[in-house]
Amino acid sequence: MTNKWNWATAHDTKGAGIVVVKKLKDGWKVLGLWKHGGFDIPKGHIEEDEKVFEAALRETYEETKINKLNFQWGKSGVRAHKLSVFLASTTQEPRITFNKEDNKFEHEFAEWLTWEEMKAECYDYLLPIIQWAEQRVVNAT
Repeated sequence: MTNKWNWATAHDTKGAGIVVVKKLKDGWKVLGLWKHGGFDIPKGHIEEDEKVFEAALRETYEETKINKLNFQWGKSGVRAHKLSVFLASTTQEPRITFNKEDNKFEHEFAEWLTWEEMKAECYDYLLPIIQWAEQRVVNAT
């Protein structure tokens, strides 16, 4: 098993991320980050000696520059294989960032999506996580 995350080894490395949502005029929208033909969420590799929640916050900021997050549904997350994910809302807009290590942009673009749009176009392994987040948001409103 490798310690560094990349597309080829993503399934073998521990990761953390956040499903980020925003309340807009027409309801709650979920942040989708487009890359490799599907929508992703802000997430990534957990660094050595880093706590899972800290990694989720760091990765979200690194990939979107979003740092004002409200964990109004609590800070308990969900796990899918080796990926731990939390749910938070924001009032900020995402900014796609340039990864100096890889010398390219983290994602092609970011978009606020309906739950249905995100579920239809997210990576397959993220679908249970998106459904979990949707249920928490919808049941609380």
